[in-house]
Amino acid sequence: MLFDRAYFRPAWFRWLQCTHRVGDLLGDQYSDFWSLAILLAPLALLASPAIGYFMAGGFFAPAIGQTLGYIGMERIGVARSSPIVNTSPMFSSVFAVLLLGEIWLTQNILGTGLVILGVIILSTTRPASGNWHRKDIIYPVLAALAFGISTTFRKTGLMTVQVPLLAAAVTVGTAFLVLLAIVWFKGGRDILRFNRRSSYWLFGGALINSAAILSFFSALNVGTIVRVEPLVACNPLLTILWASIFLRQFETLSWRVVAGALVTVAGTVLVVTSNK
Repeated sequence: MLFDRAYFRPAWFRWLQCTHRVGDLLGDQYSDFWSLAILLAPLALLASPAIGYFMAGGFFAPAIGQTLGYIGMERIGVARSSPIVNTSPMFSSVFAVLLLGEIWLTQNILGTGLVILGVIILSTTRPASGNWHRKDIIYPVLAALAFGISTTFRKTGLMTVQVPLLAAAVTVGTAFLVLLAIVWFKGGRDILRFNRRSSYWLFGGALINSAAILSFFSALNVGTIVRVEPLVACNPLLTILWASIFLRQFETLSWRVVAGALVTVAGTVLVVTSNK
């Protein structure tokens, strides 16, 4: 539970609280996925060595990637950190070409670049401010790298265990346990409790996000990383669209938002229409 004086607490504590919120969300998703997996997935596949790929994927992201992303926000600010983290599709695409033998066409490369550029524009609606050290830029860079590595592990696992529900359950479960360990190690035991009012929103968000994660694994199961990742990276565009509809009193359209949307849509079209 947050108090008014929480603002004056040190940066590591505010980061810990953010990690705690992600842990809450992953905890709900952990319950959702494993409840469905027990009922619908062939649990005998848990004995497959390929399950280790999903565990590795969950460790790198969202666990480590999300944690490094929050540290980056604390160290250099959201306006500087978010655009860097949003370059993760470029990392995952490069890994897919080098390690999985996927083909990255020129049109696909251009489309991926435009999607990332559009997302960066959308992520920098406010100018960066505040003092920061250049060496701290390593945190969002490592976060983007972690997300890229995670996607590669997930696709590798799906090439053997082609059950998206089970893959999602293992990945989210691993991430939840890793984040739980991080919060516990950092002395966050006192804030590992739910607020009844916020729990309803977290539960609703977890259900929707669980559907999104399952959709991502299903797409990755039948598609290639170089096509799936850029499309998933378009989510800030949809966020702004929904916000402009339901949160008009808080969100306003600016030239930057329109420009970012147009660039993102152009990149998406190139990715979708690229030949295999």
